[in-house]
Amino acid sequence: MPKDESGDKKYYRVLNILNRLNEGPVRIADLCAEFNISERSIQRDLERINLTGFHLDNPSRGVYAFAPGVSLKNFNLTGEQLSVLVLMREMAAGLGGPIMDAFDKVFSRATKSPAGEALFYAIGARALNPLTRKFYEDIAFAIENHKKLTMVYVSQKGRAERTVCPVKILTSESFFYLMAMPDGEEVRGKFIKYRVDRIKSLSVLPDEFAPPAADLVKKTLGQATTVWGVNEGRTVKITLKAEGPAADFMINKEILPRQKVSKPGADGSVTVTAQIRHSMEAVPLVLHWLPAITVLSPETLRAEVKERIDAYLRKQRAPAGKDLSRV
Repeated sequence: MPKDESGDKKYYRVLNILNRLNEGPVRIADLCAEFNISERSIQRDLERINLTGFHLDNPSRGVYAFAPGVSLKNFNLTGEQLSVLVLMREMAAGLGGPIMDAFDKVFSRATKSPAGEALFYAIGARALNPLTRKFYEDIAFAIENHKKLTMVYVSQKGRAERTVCPVKILTSESFFYLMAMPDGEEVRGKFIKYRVDRIKSLSVLPDEFAPPAADLVKKTLGQATTVWGVNEGRTVKITLKAEGPAADFMINKEILPRQKVSKPGADGSVTVTAQIRHSMEAVPLVLHWLPAITVLSPETLRAEVKERIDAYLRKQRAPAGKDLSRV
């Protein structure tokens, strides 16, 4: 990338500025020169830092410093605050890559206490193929500057080179996804999601593109609870019945978009309604809680769940070496 495109991206730049502030006052002019960005961009970074709770003073024009008593070196944390910090650290570890690296630096500066003393511990899947720092920085730069990307992507259909217009970086179930528009005016406003660990190479092109309307992006993301819900399609209302442990789970956790749960009936069961854009927003949930959860409507969702169960049972009954899933 050219020199004017090679500065630290916003996320890492803010962490760098925090470290500088911890050592003493910083000058906006010096930061602009070092990162090769505008004064307004540096001011926005300082505003983010101030709003986070690391309050800043402005002793003279263009100069900023931590307010009296604010210091990363003497970050006084209660046991509860430490536990929350460690919980966030565990979540960052699940995302892996540059997110984990960056949070580890913040964590090590904020406290000297070992993570094992925390009250909380996050249990969950860990990313085996985390988002690499290079891909993250290139994608973030391309999104912020509306630059096209060319990449070699390996899908289930095979390996192919694609040119896309990047819009967002998404994360779902410890995977990172690039939400992008295909290159070409005829498909403007259509969004495709690419799993970042399937990108084998990536380059930022000099070509710029017109970004999609903010309202369209917001509508597409909607209230999605998984990456399957990031879809431009129409919503479909679903109704489920949950009993026993499934009912308790649905009462206490919002896992479906626009989820509404009825009051428990005499038998403790509840009716759950939601608005989904893709069947896979609901199918894994139903399969996970069988037989304590059933699909009341629509029929298409009920049929898809049944077909998956039937396919599994056919494979279980098949003689060794014979696949009856298509029989």
